[in-house]
Amino acid sequence: MTVKILGHWEIGYHAPITEQQYWMLPIRDFGLTDWNMVPISGIRCAEQNVKLVEWRSYKEFFDDHPDLTRVFLEPRTTHHNPDTTWLHEFEHPKDCVYVFGSAHYNPTISHCRAQDHVVTIKTIQDKGVLWADQALVITLYDRMQRMTYAHVEERRYSI
Repeated sequence: MTVKILGHWEIGYHAPITEQQYWMLPIRDFGLTDWNMVPISGIRCAEQNVKLVEWRSYKEFFDDHPDLTRVFLEPRTTHHNPDTTWLHEFEHPKDCVYVFGSAHYNPTISHCRAQDHVVTIKTIQDKGVLWADQALVITLYDRMQRMTYAHVEERRYSI
């Protein structure tokens, strides 16, 4: 199983030295090791079990990983894409890269191909304002719950 995380430093609002813990700790705690960020800041990841790779652009990352399914996390209020799937209805691919933009929009949507997914997280007010690192935690928790439940159900029915 290959699961990668691709995010964007909120340079100007946070410095990467501050923001890194918001990304790195959930990535580590959900058992992932492959963390990618745009743009290059020069920061080093403090966690030994999490590998941080910085890219000049999203395009550079996508060109280097052409076969990986992309799952774009998109705030609902700005995109209104009819092909958007609510996270609670989404079936997580076994192998993928979760692509996070900012709290208000995902500037990477132009890189979405026919085989990729656009997913949004439902909230009570549906204002579409979750920081990318908050969306990361919710998405990884949802993935863990669904993958664990699917595994338990599979075992239950195969006995």
